[in-house]
Amino acid sequence: MRSIDPIHLDQTTIIDGGAYVQKDHLHPHLIIFSGNNSGRRHKLRRGTSTIGRSPSTDISLNDDRVSRVHCIIEWMGDTITVEDKASTNGTFVDSCRVNRAILSPGVTFQVGHSMMKIEYKTEAEIRLEENLLYSATFDTLTGIFNRYHFTKLAAMEVAYAGRHKLPVGIIIADIDNFKSINDTYGHQWGDFVLSRFANIVIENKRTEDLVARYGGDEFIILPRGEVSQEAMYAYCERIRRAVEDFKFSFDTVAVGITVSIGFHFKKSELADPETTLSDLIHTADQALYCAKEKGRNRTESCCNIPVEPVGTLPVSGRVLSGKIVRRP
Repeated sequence: MRSIDPIHLDQTTIIDGGAYVQKDHLHPHLIIFSGNNSGRRHKLRRGTSTIGRSPSTDISLNDDRVSRVHCIIEWMGDTITVEDKASTNGTFVDSCRVNRAILSPGVTFQVGHSMMKIEYKTEAEIRLEENLLYSATFDTLTGIFNRYHFTKLAAMEVAYAGRHKLPVGIIIADIDNFKSINDTYGHQWGDFVLSRFANIVIENKRTEDLVARYGGDEFIILPRGEVSQEAMYAYCERIRRAVEDFKFSFDTVAVGITVSIGFHFKKSELADPETTLSDLIHTADQALYCAKEKGRNRTESCCNIPVEPVGTLPVSGRVLSGKIVRRP
């Protein structure tokens, strides 16, 4: 067995049998641990990296208190600095507003609502943390957001809509007779249905909309931006029809699947800062129950929807418009 110099033990990984391999080199990473972008981490490159709200920045933040190009991170030699770029709300290091400051490892700095720090990590450590973050954020079966992460993001959207008098809505979809599918064909078949249903929802949503598996065979959507009651109904019907028309075929078995959908829409003139995500979900869930009671495979809302409205809701670069007829 090869002996290992104790001085270098912190640079090695011991493997069963006595062999050892060199650890990855430590590398500076920007870790965001608080705010809308919590959990994100970015491997810094030598030179400069821009931080801001603009998608063209190197590290883009979804935060209304962040300027388009808010600040830059510069890594030169052994020193990492942050420099504010005349941002509206400032850059803070250890709670002090700065124009330029050195970022020592572990020192906290703030951009908008996002709290960050520089940490030196190996690639193996980052991969482990990314796997843990993925498990905490996404549903492992369908690949879409899980209930916890959706709730965190959607609650901020609802609060923002209430504060700025914007329309907001929630859609809840539930696969019809899912328990009988599991009982008849087995859980593997049921998992296939859930996964494929999630894909259908993704294919029929806009890029910016929030979608999650809310629990079991129940899925939830929060359309972001300007929407209308009629357009949300069209949105729901497009998903419902796509599911109804799709041939669910797995392991030589083909089964027709339908979905019931309930939604709740709150107009901008009725926007209320006191409205919570739970309020919207509760009302949408009542609409879903109504859809089930009326025979399933239909869309229902607790609002009174005109029989022949015209709605628009862009999806994946397209605009859906035209007559909407309530399905009997």
